Amino acid sequence: MKLKTLLILVLLVAGMILGGCQQDNKEPVAENNSSEQKAEESSNDGFQADDKVVTINGKVLSYEDLQFYQLMNKVDIELNRAVDEKNLQGEELTEKMAYWDEQLKYHDNFNVNLSKMMEQHTMYLLAREKGLGVETAQVSKTVEDFTAKVAQNEVASQLVSGFPSDAYENRLSNYFTEKLLTLQIYETLKADVVKEKPNASEKEVAYDTAKNYEELYQSQIASLEIKINATEHE
Repeated sequence: MKLKTLLILVLLVAGMILGGCQQDNKEPVAENNSSEQKAEESSNDGFQADDKVVTINGKVLSYEDLQFYQLMNKVDIELNRAVDEKNLQGEELTEKMAYWDEQLKYHDNFNVNLSKMMEQHTMYLLAREKGLGVETAQVSKTVEDFTAKVAQNEVASQLVSGFPSDAYENRLSNYFTEKLLTLQIYETLKADVVKEKPNASEKEVAYDTAKNYEELYQSQIASLEIKINATEHE
């Protein structure tokens, strides 16, 4: 589910405000690269201050988490590209390939990946609040199917091989648990739209569902304690 440009702009402003506040509160300190200083910068959650990207209700999402989300976004693009290459041809295929190229560049943006990471975790928390769940077997099957598709796609495989293997493997189950629960939220909203407008076109259903999802997300994110800890590493 892609967030709207407006959400990205909101996050940018929030990040700038938080960053400004943090800068104003800083006291001059002498440079010290010792392990003692690094230990002091570590918080009780075990993360170094400069490794945190965003904290949501006490849950720290790090730069490695963000890089993982960027990886998954790009792998998903390549898997979708492969499907289109197989099923489309002519001008339609050319247009789709150009679209996927644009999406790859789009997901090089720090704030795009931050927004998607925040969205998925936020809607996952909402799903848990509503008592939704997903079977371990379903998560395992989803991971297995995804891994098989990646193995059959050379570009996707190369992307994955460039990420630390342990960090990648350790995140897959949690990532797809969140994704499956987020999808449940979306499908519930879609079912409600279909019920309210049984004669609506597929396009109208998709539009109304996306609108309702966005409104629900904005409401949920406003109810959480969120701190954007850092901006893009230089």
